[in-house]
Amino acid sequence: MHSIVYSSWGLVHLLAALASLVLGTTVLVRPKSGLLHKRLGYGYVGALAVMLVTCFGIYRQFHGFGIFHVAAVLSALTLVAGMAPVLRRKPARAWQQLHAGFMYGSVLELYVALVAEVLVRVPGFSFWEVAALSTMTVALPGAAWLVRVWPRWQGREVSAAVRVAEHKV
Repeated sequence: MHSIVYSSWGLVHLLAALASLVLGTTVLVRPKSGLLHKRLGYGYVGALAVMLVTCFGIYRQFHGFGIFHVAAVLSALTLVAGMAPVLRRKPARAWQQLHAGFMYGSVLELYVALVAEVLVRVPGFSFWEVAALSTMTVALPGAAWLVRVWPRWQGREVSAAVRVAEHKV
C-alpha cells in the first residue's frame, strides 16, 4: 500500500496545505474587511508560504525538479502579487481590486493543485489529462463563483461603518 506522506518535509507540506485550504476558503467566503479578515488572511499567507517552501524538499514523484515545483513558483508569484498592493496601498484607487483578484487566484491555484495531487495518484491518467481535469474542475466553477461575488468584493455592498472600522485596524 502506498503512503500519502513519505518524509518529514512531506508531513509539514501536507499540514501547511490543509491549513492553507481551510484559511484561504474561510477568507473567501467571509466579509472582506476588519481585523478577522486580516488575521485569517495573514494566517493563509503564512501557511501557504510554508507549503511552497516545503514543496522544494519533495522530489519523490519526478526524482528532481518537476511540474509541481513550477506550479509552486507560479503560486508564489501570485501570492506576492496579491499581497504587494495591500502592503503598499498602491495603486491608490485599485489596490483592493488587485489584492482580491490575485488572492482569489492564489486560492484557486491551491485547489487546482489539490485536485492534481489526487489525480496523479490514480493509475492510468496521463500528465495532460491530470492538468486538464484539475484545471477544468476548479477553474470553471471558480470563475462562475467569482462573477457572482465580485461586486460585493468591490465594496459596492459594504457599509461605510465597516470601511471606517477597517481603517482603524
